[in-house]
Amino acid sequence: MGTLIRLATENDVQAAFKLMTDLGYPDVELARFAETYHAVLEHPTMLLIVAEDENENVIGLATISNRPQLRLTGNLVTIDEFVVAADARGKGVGRELLKGAIAMAKKLGARRVELESSRERESYRREFYIKNGFIEADSAVMRIDYELPEGW
Repeated sequence: MGTLIRLATENDVQAAFKLMTDLGYPDVELARFAETYHAVLEHPTMLLIVAEDENENVIGLATISNRPQLRLTGNLVTIDEFVVAADARGKGVGRELLKGAIAMAKKLGARRVELESSRERESYRREFYIKNGFIEADSAVMRIDYELPEGW
């Protein structure tokens, strides 16, 4: 049967949590993750899609944000998170998941699809995104991180 790409549901939270911890975020607490996961599912400008194998195991996920950009005079879609389970890598799952994300971006009227990846990630070193039609932008990511207040 192959890989099925579908919208995530409430039932996928545990599998999504495992994928995110495997991606390199082991300090994320399940309770906070689940709360954020539900917020993403309910957010009007976001989508969460998963890749499912023939046994209905979630083996990949991608979160997608959609918003208008003045400079593009249209919508910018970003792939905010993108992960495939370690034992499913190299089998075309990532390619199918990326195709699914891009198809959804087109349905949303995207003028551009962007994603951010660490140059240290294996997918970057293998040129996964380049091989799938992306080009590396000449830009820098600037950010400020904040601690959340107690009880947030």
